[in-house]
Amino acid sequence: MNPWNNVPAADYERHMSHETVGQLAELNEITREKVEQRYPQTVAVYGACTGNGLAHFVDARTVYAVDINPAYLAICHDRYDPILNELVLVQADINHDVVPIPADSVDLIICHLFLEYVDLERAFASFRQVLRPGGLLNIVLQRSNDTGWVSNTGVTTLRPVAAIAHEVPDETLRQHALPEFRFAGSQTYRMPNGKSLVSYDFINGEVAQSTSEESTDFEWPEW
Repeated sequence: MNPWNNVPAADYERHMSHETVGQLAELNEITREKVEQRYPQTVAVYGACTGNGLAHFVDARTVYAVDINPAYLAICHDRYDPILNELVLVQADINHDVVPIPADSVDLIICHLFLEYVDLERAFASFRQVLRPGGLLNIVLQRSNDTGWVSNTGVTTLRPVAAIAHEVPDETLRQHALPEFRFAGSQTYRMPNGKSLVSYDFINGEVAQSTSEESTDFEWPEW
């Protein structure tokens, strides 16, 4: 069984919101920024967990919450179904399952701290299937910076997930995004525990490219 199925939701949230980790709040803010950039009508959240950030999608028509853990999705439903126009829960193991989202239907994909635990080929195949031309793919990766993969917050149930984790190098990510997804910038966030979060934006490049001489390899300053 995938170890993520054995992490209680309360433990996950306690760890991610711990003062030395702070990742829930930062990821929530990144999601808000992407919504304000795009005002998407259809959103897919890969690795939705307990729904951090879903509250920002109140103006969207449809939100797909994709996760392997049915208990996490049940919490998503209880918390966010009352405030969202349409919340579609998708329980899937992307390493083995086809994610049942209509092709070319999604304006925004949120993929935060997800690719480190899955097969990259299968994940990007799913992104290519569902993201419409011109749509935005936002990926956040963790950089442990030699501090260990799972911080010591007193929550021990998360330790087994480190056994399936793999840090995704920048170049590996960009290679998997080619040729369909055009890199549109990245931003690094320094976390209290010495780790970093790196947020990457990719555009489905089937939309007409700009003729501007501005470089698409612009990287946002670190905060």
